Amino acid sequence: MQVTATVRTHAGGEGPRVETREFSALASGLALLVQWLLGLRVSGAVMEATGVYWEKVYDILSDAGLDVMVVNAQHVKQIKGRKTDIADSVWLSRICQFGLGSPSLILPKDFRDLRGLSRYRRTLIEQRARTQLRIQKVLDRGGVRIGGILSRITHGVNGRRILEGIIAGEACEDILGGLSWHVRKKLDLLGDALSVELDAHGRWILGDLLARFDSDTARIEATDRRMEAALAPYEAKVRLLETLPGVSRESAMAILVELGPDMSVFASARHCAAWTGICPGNNESAGKRRSGRIRRGNPVLRAILVECAHAAVRTRGCQFHTYHQAVKSRRGYKRAIVAVAHKMLRTIHAMLRDGTPYADPGIDYEGISIGRKASRWLQKLEQYGYVTRLAREEQPDMSAQNRPRPGVARNRFRPITRPFPGSPNKLLPTATERRRLPD
Repeated sequence: MQVTATVRTHAGGEGPRVETREFSALASGLALLVQWLLGLRVSGAVMEATGVYWEKVYDILSDAGLDVMVVNAQHVKQIKGRKTDIADSVWLSRICQFGLGSPSLILPKDFRDLRGLSRYRRTLIEQRARTQLRIQKVLDRGGVRIGGILSRITHGVNGRRILEGIIAGEACEDILGGLSWHVRKKLDLLGDALSVELDAHGRWILGDLLARFDSDTARIEATDRRMEAALAPYEAKVRLLETLPGVSRESAMAILVELGPDMSVFASARHCAAWTGICPGNNESAGKRRSGRIRRGNPVLRAILVECAHAAVRTRGCQFHTYHQAVKSRRGYKRAIVAVAHKMLRTIHAMLRDGTPYADPGIDYEGISIGRKASRWLQKLEQYGYVTRLAREEQPDMSAQNRPRPGVARNRFRPITRPFPGSPNKLLPTATERRRLPD
């Protein structure tokens, strides 16, 4: 546990003077580091962002009055075969002297602390989900297959009643008698599933897992209350984010904690998306576009945005639903979800920058996509004989006054009765074959 520091100074007409020292990463060693730097009248420092180890060093140097710049280690890495702590430290001192580094985004101290709390909440949710899967595994192993009958075993009232009855070793009739009327149509299936009894060890494991599940739920609720209290000064921004489709209050708080309250740190919405790692990547060589895979960026914020995108595309009547439908037809479901998350982040940037709630523009992306491809589709249909040219010329007038209302179906073309390949019906002549027929 050590910190390697290099000071690069100039004295008159002489060359640069380089001095390197190593300090302990404990509190006493960091105090000696600050004392040494201030003794040499150092005004600026550059350090690598490695894991979470940089945060305390950054706070101590900033409190001492130094202008500290944190850089991405991938941007300033050494050549392979020459990687040592001392060589890295000397190279960082040159970067600091000549201003070669690009500083990373460092949020204020209170938001950095809140970021740790928000990420801890996500860890608790993942841990609770694993516990829920283990509960399901214990039941399936013992032959009590209630997971295929009830959708909410650990969260629902009836599911919890069944679990508590199994743990207490109650009879099947007693368990079914305590259920509510919501599952009256499933009583026969539940009775068949509960006819199998768990062994003593299985009941003990089930009780321990259920207690852990309740403990994780209580800790998540306590974390939510703590975040609510910490973000009370930013309640207006949280409510602003809640107006976006697919964004719940918990997601709004997590997004605000990850992005920070000030959007002026980003030059534009595109820079914000690039920092998050949600925009397409650039990988071109010799005039050929290779993989457009997104880069790492901020994986926590990206995961939150993807979760919100899954909810937004299920919201009828908003632009994200139609945008997802338009992109999904040519890029697939997962890439379309990432594209929606990208669009949501740019919208969030504009909302926090201008302080305005979300207002849906009502853009029909699916209609735009169909309009771009309609001519090519018609050419292909005519080429393969499914639509005749005469039918295209006789199609109804689709001007603004005659355009059908949304949701009203209308046959735009008159297809000829040509069966698909492999059909036993007699094929009608295609357009090419008809041209070859004698007059």
